[in-house]
Amino acid sequence: MTTHPSHAQPISRRPKALPILTIQIILSALVASAFVGIYLGLQRDPAPISVPLVTTSQELATSAESAWGEKASVTVVDTVADAEDLLRTDAAVAAFVPTASGLDVYTAGANGRSVTMAATGLIEGLAEAADLPVASTTDVVPLAQYDRQGLSSFYLVFGVTLAAFILAQILSAMSFLSLRSRILAVAAGAIVSAVVAGVLAGPVLGAVPATLWVVIPGLALLSAAVSVSTMAIAAAIGPIGNVLSTLLFTVAGNATGGATVSPFLMPPLVATLGALLPQGAAFRLIVNTGYFGGANTVGPVVVLLAWNAAAALLLFVASRRAARRNAAAASSAVAAPAVAAPAVAAAPVS
Repeated sequence: MTTHPSHAQPISRRPKALPILTIQIILSALVASAFVGIYLGLQRDPAPISVPLVTTSQELATSAESAWGEKASVTVVDTVADAEDLLRTDAAVAAFVPTASGLDVYTAGANGRSVTMAATGLIEGLAEAADLPVASTTDVVPLAQYDRQGLSSFYLVFGVTLAAFILAQILSAMSFLSLRSRILAVAAGAIVSAVVAGVLAGPVLGAVPATLWVVIPGLALLSAAVSVSTMAIAAAIGPIGNVLSTLLFTVAGNATGGATVSPFLMPPLVATLGALLPQGAAFRLIVNTGYFGGANTVGPVVVLLAWNAAAALLLFVASRRAARRNAAAASSAVAAPAVAAPAVAAAPVS
């Protein structure tokens, strides 16, 4: 009797791949819905909260506080010059000054169109209630000529963030590189991205008036923070960390950074989150340097430095832990005794 060798049927991989593909699709939908929901949700019906305004009239200040409630906080100063000083140092968004002809309004347009329009809307409502015509409106801190919408700094921050995130993805996939090599690559990428983006946005296009001595270091810190944080999160919790980094940096960080919607038009918790993320810190650093004489820039610098330090520490710890696991697995494989394969008896041929 002649025997014919049996050929094992290949095991279909579709049942194993289907759950993985399903998870990927769900995660993609999650990122898309988060992006649309956060951006459009913040712009859907923004309400002013504690918008800083200034006036030279105690009587108008009292009326304003009574009419506006928590929508604005009003500071009373002695002169128009004092009011303009507050606008130029990012201490107020707008000022309203009573004169013989009505009400003179002063704004700091560099704070962004959303909060400037909200502030002037409140003032115009107050003027109408007090039967005071708005005699003039003066923008004390106007936006740059080539940044009429006030979004150039946002796109600058967004572009550097995206480049840093992509670099982190590439470096994470290059597992053969040492931790030191990846950190050096991040540093090089951060510097190059910061120089190219900063020079293009500032001297070349004239859209960002801040000095390059601040813009380039600020963007480099932003880039390094995003890249190292992305690699650290992935090293700590696995591939799902890439999704978390996407939501944290490219979605939440940019949406709550204060460019498209002012922090004074966000819920306080969201505004605080935006200020504590690298994108919000970098945006405020660039805007305040370019328009407000560098006022209130210490906080953003501290935030960027803290993100870099914390991310580097997390990446170091996660990498060391992974190295120990790999070493232990290799030792176990070497120490395990070889298992002899069972002998197969030859079948008699009839």
